[in-house]
Order: sequence, then structure tokens, then C-alpha cells
Amino acid sequence: MEKQMEALTALLVRQAESAQRAQEEGQRREERLNQLLEHMVAQPSSQSTSRTGSDDTSSSSNTSTHSARFPASAATTPHLTSSASLREFDAWRYKFEGYVTLTKINMLTRTEQRAALTAVLDDEWTRTLRYGISVPEDADLGSILDAMGEYLRNQRNIIVDRRDFYLCVQSG
Repeated sequence: MEKQMEALTALLVRQAESAQRAQEEGQRREERLNQLLEHMVAQPSSQSTSRTGSDDTSSSSNTSTHSARFPASAATTPHLTSSASLREFDAWRYKFEGYVTLTKINMLTRTEQRAALTAVLDDEWTRTLRYGISVPEDADLGSILDAMGEYLRNQRNIIVDRRDFYLCVQSG
């Protein structure tokens, strides 16, 4: 019995060490990914600055579209699923607006902002945004989020109306 306890203890120690190594490796990979993202975002702006010379106005207009940064301490990206309720959408929107501030997505062009929004939506929301909600291509992020919230509210009203209809049919 004592040998089994020793073997179990040794196994648990090895497992704990393995888990710790895996966690450290994950942290190293995440740090490396953040470094690569920051480098990729900074690289185009430095190239456009070197091509334009010392002209401050042209270099500032070129770098304004590439000023997003991905801080290492940023929380995970908030994703929105098509099954979200109004309450969940409201919570997601609050988190997404914070994410936009942290990563400075609001400094990007409207097309790039829309692409960043699409990246955090599931496939159903992406289709809805493209085909179900009439939002101009050059709409700002706030307008798009407002339209998404309105769409969700309208979908909720349709479901309520259907329930009322079924109740009327059953009682009538």
C-alpha cells in the first residue's frame, strides 16, 4: 500500500510539473504572438514614414491607419454569438467598446473597424450584418452596433408576436 502511495505521489508531482511547463510555454507563445502583432502593426507605419521622408503631414496621415496596438495585458477578445439575448448583447457591446479602446481600433479607417468587428462575430451574425441589416459600408462603428441592437430587439418582438399568435390560435 505504501509503494502505491509513493507511486501515486510521484505521478502527481510529474503531472503538476508537466502542467506548469505547459502553462509557461503557453505564456511564452502568447507573449511572442503579441510581439509579432505589435511588430506587424508598427512595421507598415515605419515603412510608409521612410518612403515619405520628413514630411510630417503625409507621414501622420499614413500612420493614422496603422496606430492600433495590441497590449500584452489586454483581455481576451469578446465574441458575439447569434444566440445572444438583448442582455448578453448589451454586456458584449460594453466589453467590445472597451476592447476597441484598448487596441485603438477606433483609430483605424471605417473599413478596418468594420473588419475588426466582423472578426469577433460568429458566422450567423456576419451574415446578418452583411445581408439582414441595412447599414452603409462607410458607417461608423457606433452606428453599426446600434443597428445590431435594433435588429436584435426587432427579432425579440417577432418571437413575442408569434407566441401571442399561438396563444390566440390555441384559445380561439
